[in-house]
Amino acid sequence: MRINQELLIGLKPIYNTITFEIKKQRKKFIFFLALIFIVAISIALTVGLMPSEVRPETSEDMFYFGLVFIIYIEVIAASMFFSAIICSEFDKKTGYIVFPKINKYKLIVGKYLGNLILMLIIITGYYLMIGIIGLFYFEGGTSIRIFYSYGIALLYISALSSFVTFFSSFLKSVNSTIIITFILLLFGFTIIDSIVALIFAEKFEPLYSLSYLGNLIVGILSDPFPSKRYIKVDFEPGNPDAGSIVTWFTPSIEMGITMLVLFTVLFFTLAALLFKRRQL
Repeated sequence: MRINQELLIGLKPIYNTITFEIKKQRKKFIFFLALIFIVAISIALTVGLMPSEVRPETSEDMFYFGLVFIIYIEVIAASMFFSAIICSEFDKKTGYIVFPKINKYKLIVGKYLGNLILMLIIITGYYLMIGIIGLFYFEGGTSIRIFYSYGIALLYISALSSFVTFFSSFLKSVNSTIIITFILLLFGFTIIDSIVALIFAEKFEPLYSLSYLGNLIVGILSDPFPSKRYIKVDFEPGNPDAGSIVTWFTPSIEMGITMLVLFTVLFFTLAALLFKRRQL
């Protein structure tokens, strides 16, 4: 009984931080709920106005069409929600008030989980809206692969959140964290992937790239899952010695899940360690 009481006392600061963070971020949360609603309605109107020959034919095709935007929504939301998770305490000097009252590890866990809960609700809401649109236009059951995609999307937002939190742990301001992580996630990884593909062709799969791992959200909808996950184009057709460029489409399901979990744990651990050492 005493052990349970001590455990509850130890977890209370984390719970309080979670609830405070959720209340603090409610304006961003409402903004992104409105955003995904607008995106979903736009998709519904676009599908309704499409000529019959190019309109999605099944609810699965509808998800393919709707999930084109999911990676951009997740990247923008992660940058906005998690950019201030640590550096704001130093930028605004609120750490002088907060740090003496709560262990830094408990603080970062509470703030991370509070923002992550909001992110998971946003992603869940988007999937529900796209699913409702699919049921509105198409009759019949829903493929189990849509739920696989939803699970990958949740893992992806966890990895993105840890990645942004890591940068927030050592950058000086919220704005710089937003700008740098946003550029890296939307453009930086893609540029690096292109350079790596040009040098190593199909010999090196870009599993280091969050951008590439995010492709699994849509890629997992394919039935059967593609056995050839890249395309290789020779600079001179018929002459492989002249060099080639490779475009990777999606990681394997097992490796994609493994890397997303690894990135989530790795970047969050590094963020917590750097936060612990950082001084006001």
